[in-house]
Amino acid sequence: MPNDTYYTAIDMGTTKMCTIIARVGPEGELKVLGTGIVPSQGMHKGRVENIPETQEAVRSSLDEAQKYLGRPITWAYLGVTGNHISCVNTTGLINSSGRDNSISTRDVEHLIRSSCSPVSRGKEILHVIPMSYAVDGLRGVRNPIGLHADRLQLESHVVLGDGPILRNLVKAVEGCKVSVRSLVLQQIAAAEAALTEDEREVGVVLVDIGGGTTDVVFLKSGSPWYNAVIPVGGMQVTRDLSVAAGLPFYAAEELKIRYGHANPEAIPADEEVQIPGYQGEPKRMVYRRALCQPIYERMTEILKMVLSHVKEAGLRQIPPGGIVLVGGTAELPGLADLVARATGSPTRIGYPDGIMGLPADLRKPGFATSVGTLIWGIKHQGQSHPVISSGDWAFGKQKSWFGKFRRKPEEVAA
Repeated sequence: MPNDTYYTAIDMGTTKMCTIIARVGPEGELKVLGTGIVPSQGMHKGRVENIPETQEAVRSSLDEAQKYLGRPITWAYLGVTGNHISCVNTTGLINSSGRDNSISTRDVEHLIRSSCSPVSRGKEILHVIPMSYAVDGLRGVRNPIGLHADRLQLESHVVLGDGPILRNLVKAVEGCKVSVRSLVLQQIAAAEAALTEDEREVGVVLVDIGGGTTDVVFLKSGSPWYNAVIPVGGMQVTRDLSVAAGLPFYAAEELKIRYGHANPEAIPADEEVQIPGYQGEPKRMVYRRALCQPIYERMTEILKMVLSHVKEAGLRQIPPGGIVLVGGTAELPGLADLVARATGSPTRIGYPDGIMGLPADLRKPGFATSVGTLIWGIKHQGQSHPVISSGDWAFGKQKSWFGKFRRKPEEVAA
């Protein structure tokens, strides 16, 4: 069977590496052939800090996934994040070049490329996402190809990243003899997997609370239009608990998973839990409310930073679709209620969806990015599969970020 019938997604997180290998059959059915989930190494807040350690973690994840496949994979889609990520919304305008002033595919492609021209030099373009077209001043056109018009205008959402940081991520994967076909921004990937079509249309805020970062994306009219990365995540919650309880990180993580709650007021006032002894100290009992207070304070801080980006994006209030929480920390009891009470907006936990045949162990908020990266890869093979939800956010086929197909902003504008 040709290699391009296989799709591989690699999610390089601060706390875990996740590889998913899948195949789309002739009838559009998706079968997950292998998964590899291992602890992350050498990563910090979306950046590679130790290439050998990161390569070892990637290799372990790949080996775990490939053993079910029975053959090595040769390329993959790679989910990325980090506070080096930035975004800009741009506008491009061209005159129609088709017969009888009809808009051609070539016109649209040229317009998308021209919309990149205002972006900063020294950055790499991850995504160019068409938001809306205007045909002779008429706005809100979804697909202008074939329409008769003199002028075509496009508003695009351009996602950028720091070149050296992205190259280090790619190097860690390609050191395992796997080429990176394309980079995918993690919150865009998570949105692919966890949002409904209605939420995307009416407007929604997706918040992906990972181990090292909290990634935010705002969507409306079916497309992303604002992205942000907050350099605080679930690991900071565990560190706060570690300091407050006087425990090592691993013990605090176990406590967080077992007894953690984002809203201490929801815990009975007299409920007590046992804290394990450390370095010869005896076990002790503490009130669970007191134990969870540092968790509440950190989650409240993260929420305030998310809301500051709502203001920065020019929103007066949360969109009608509300807030969708994904990422491993989204499973923290009481978090959705805390966010809903603080914002007055509908809030839910997002679970990976949009494909058939997904194993139960991947149907968790912490795997929304991993599954979404896989969905993104299948969508952008230029094929139509019934297992995938509608929507198409990237332009063209991106074959290799740091090969001959990679272009800097100034080259795209040429």
